This record gives sequence, C-alpha cells and structure tokens, in this order.
Amino acid sequence: MLDTVTVLDVTQVVSGSFASMTLADMGADVMKIERPTGGDVGRHNPPYVDDFSSYFASVNRNKRSVSLNLKSDEGAELFLKLAEDADVVVENFRPGAMERFGIDYEAVADRNPKIIYCSISGFGQEGPYAEYPALDIIAQAMSGNMSITGPPDSKPYRSGIPIADIAGSMYAVQGILGALFRRERTGEGQYVDVSMLDCMLSWLTVRAGYTFATDEPYPRMGNKLDEFVPYGVFETADSYLAIVVVQDHHWEKLCTAIGRPELATDDRFQTADRRRENRDELESILEDELVTQSTDEWFDVMSDHGVPSGPIYDTKEVWEDDHVNHRELLSSIQLGDEELSVVDHPVKYADDTTGITRGVPRVGEDTYETLERMGYTEAEVAELIECGVVGSPETSHPER
Repeated sequence: MLDTVTVLDVTQVVSGSFASMTLADMGADVMKIERPTGGDVGRHNPPYVDDFSSYFASVNRNKRSVSLNLKSDEGAELFLKLAEDADVVVENFRPGAMERFGIDYEAVADRNPKIIYCSISGFGQEGPYAEYPALDIIAQAMSGNMSITGPPDSKPYRSGIPIADIAGSMYAVQGILGALFRRERTGEGQYVDVSMLDCMLSWLTVRAGYTFATDEPYPRMGNKLDEFVPYGVFETADSYLAIVVVQDHHWEKLCTAIGRPELATDDRFQTADRRRENRDELESILEDELVTQSTDEWFDVMSDHGVPSGPIYDTKEVWEDDHVNHRELLSSIQLGDEELSVVDHPVKYADDTTGITRGVPRVGEDTYETLERMGYTEAEVAELIECGVVGSPETSHPER
C-alpha cells in the first residue's frame, strides 16, 4: 500500500515510534535512526526476550536500523544524504533539537523540497510551553483527561495505556498521509506539527462539549456515565462484567435477561430520565442479581438477549477469547533465537494486505548495507565506525 514510501524515523520510546510502525505495517520502508551508543532509550525498558526489550519491540517491528551520531557534523551530513531520497521524516525530539543538529525541516527541504517532515512534541513547535519537557502523563494531565478519569472521591488517574503518546502518533500518521496525498497533486513537500497536548484536547470531544454547554467541568464518575443508567462495571460470582443501557429497548432486554421483566415497566426505571434519578436503587438491584452467576454465564445470557456487555479481561485473558483469535490480531516476531507475540495492524483491507514482514532490528543492524548502497566502501564505513560517526550491532552497547 505504501511500498513506494521511504520513512526516516528519528524517534524514541512510544511517541513517534508507533507512528512510523503504523506506516511500516502499511508497507512503507522505515529506517530507524538511532544513537551509536545504546540506540533508542526504549531498548532499555524491561522485560527482555533474548536481550531484546519487549517494550521496544512492541512499537518497532518492520523497521531497519541505521546508527548515526547526529550530534556530529559527519553524522548530520549522512542523515541529510539519506533524506535526499526519502519521502517522510518523523521526529519527536524537543523543539529546537533538530535545528541544533542541522537536520531540521529547512535543512532537509533544502536538499529535498518534496519531503514530508513531521515533528511530534508535547506542546507543539510554538507557544509559551513549546520548549518544556513533556511525557505522556503530562499531556494527559494538562488536557483535562486525568480530571475525568478515576473514582469521584479519589485523586485523578492516568489511563492504563500511554494514550497521549499513541494519540500523537495516530494524528501524525493522519497528517503524514494527508501531506503525501497533497504532494501527489501539487508536488510540494510539507511540514507537519503535532502536539500531544493538542491531540488529547481533540480527544475530549463530547466531554469538552459538556463544558462548553454548561460552563462547568465534566465530573469524574469512575466507571459510571452521567448520560446512561445503568452504565458501568458490575461484580459477578467470579469477576466483573461491563453493562451498558443506552436506549429503553436495551433496558427492557436487560430486565428480561436477569429474570426481572417487571422492572421494565417499573415507574422508577421506565425512562432514561427516571433511571438517572433512581440510579442507586437500580444499580443495587442489578448488583444483587449479577452476583448469582459467573461472568461467562452472564455474558452468554446478555449476548443472547441483545444487551451490550463484556467481560473485564486482563492483558493475558484477552488473547484467549475466541472472537479475538478469529480477528487474527495476535502475531509474532523473531527476537534473536526466540519469538515474541505482538499485536498486529488492526485495519483490514479487502484488496490489500498489511502487517508484519520483518522483526525488530538490533541497533545499527542495517548501517553497513545502507552506507554501502550510498557508495561508501567497507574501509570508509569502518573508519566512520572507528570515529563514532556511525554504529553497528558489534559496536553499540547491548540492549540492556
């Protein structure tokens, strides 16, 4: 799908790496540019499989690795030469860093005017906070997302997954694909500025709408939702089940499913407004009924009756689900002499393929081949390694 697109990935950890991996899953040739000493800092996050970080592997499959010292003039020049034949650059350094290296958008566009250059940062390239350091939790905190996450009587919670990193990556992919489409029509390159804070603000969506309409902050409600009752997580005989009632017919089906059809016509619960007014009573009745059977039993019953519900899986249990297995999202990659399971690309096309075509490279695994393809001799590459301009798996620090 993107097999004619070459991407230079100058990112670390999750933000940006997930974006370039998504492009790689769609067929792009992604070359990860890493430090000669240690590579991406994400390589040093446990747990490990055959000396590979599973953390790093989860967002860096389908890529090649070229190790360059971008702080050196020679390393920066090598990067610019690579960029001459590239379509996309993705980076997630703090604003100003790429300019100090001499490889910012202006420097690259001078060599390749058609380049699509995407910068992902915490606060964007301009503004009072532009140069402030920001990791995932900071964007979650400052966007208002943490203020609405967690129980109402507790401190705010962050999401269990790095949603700001992933949101920034997803919007970066959108921006890059849009810029590539524009280039097809105009022949012009483009600079794409992605702020993780902006992305998280965009994700507020209906919660922001609540505030704009009422001039009040959206309340933190834990697993409950103000608009719909019942809505949340309920204890069963052996674990938990999520249940949602959006419309009256869902409520009627739920009442039948739990063997209490009379509740559907009970004046306390007959309409959405009445269910909201009598939330505590309604939830108490549900809690008493649901603890009588297991989660699996209730899930089957709810599904048979057309009630939106689902078990609360942990990150191991989910891969044992028949439907998840049917969707073929679980794949594997080779890490040294061992295999590691990974989550495959989730978008499925009717007439094209996406997914995993290669594993995870070691630091600088493709440095020799890339430089030789650029015309460097074996002796010249060896000299660059000796001078610390480039690195190879043999000269880079081990994964841990």
